[in-house]
Amino acid sequence: MYLVGQLSKETNISIRTLHYYDEIGLLKPSTKSNAGYRYYTKDDLIILQQIIALKKLGFRLTHIKEIVQENNGNSKIERWKQVFEMELDKIEEEKRRLEHMERSLHAIINSLNLTGDVSAEDILLIIQSIQNGNEEKFLERHFTKDEQSIIKKQLPDLTSEDEKIKKWIELLKDVHEMVDEPIESHQSQELAKRIMQYISEYLEMEDSLIDKYWEKIKPDHEPSEKVLGLNQKTMDYIEKILYWSENFGEGSRTNGKQD
Repeated sequence: MYLVGQLSKETNISIRTLHYYDEIGLLKPSTKSNAGYRYYTKDDLIILQQIIALKKLGFRLTHIKEIVQENNGNSKIERWKQVFEMELDKIEEEKRRLEHMERSLHAIINSLNLTGDVSAEDILLIIQSIQNGNEEKFLERHFTKDEQSIIKKQLPDLTSEDEKIKKWIELLKDVHEMVDEPIESHQSQELAKRIMQYISEYLEMEDSLIDKYWEKIKPDHEPSEKVLGLNQKTMDYIEKILYWSENFGEGSRTNGKQD
């Protein structure tokens, strides 16, 4: 038998805490003397060790009380397995919630980096889009499973923080700044080179799939955007500077012809 002081030393749990566990019915001593001394058995020590372990795993005292006192006919092993499996389910659910939150925050930060501003309405739209799986639904609607897999791996992801999305945002910012520049100007053609370099460096995809994706993300009408930063005006500008670069710029087929 252990006196409360001995049990406290054995488990490194304060006497005050043990008294509290007694008060709430979590761990009652097996015996109390007429003088009020609490006596604990080996079985009580085992229960206390279970309480300590469950607390370290983040269980609340009310839940711990249910676990250590429950007796529904299941063996102790089955009961504990059930408890831990339920807790794992909760952890998985929390992980999914945190992943959604992380992706939403990355998307909002990337939106700020691109536009320099973001409204409460924009934030809500971004969060709802991620929660509703709008991107997944869009890909499933327009692309085969193989194409979806390639697109997810290769295209810049607004909800990430990798180098690919950072470089893409830099390019889009410059597109927005220069969208009214003549397509044949030096600035526009330098931007076209950077876009082609980005495609070459980061997008290991067939040209036909890039073209298909590009057509599918074109806005149905102004000023809507299916992809952040790519409205009708910016997409037209990108198409035109790339066309000019390919056909009339330095090293183009037309420019390289001999008289």
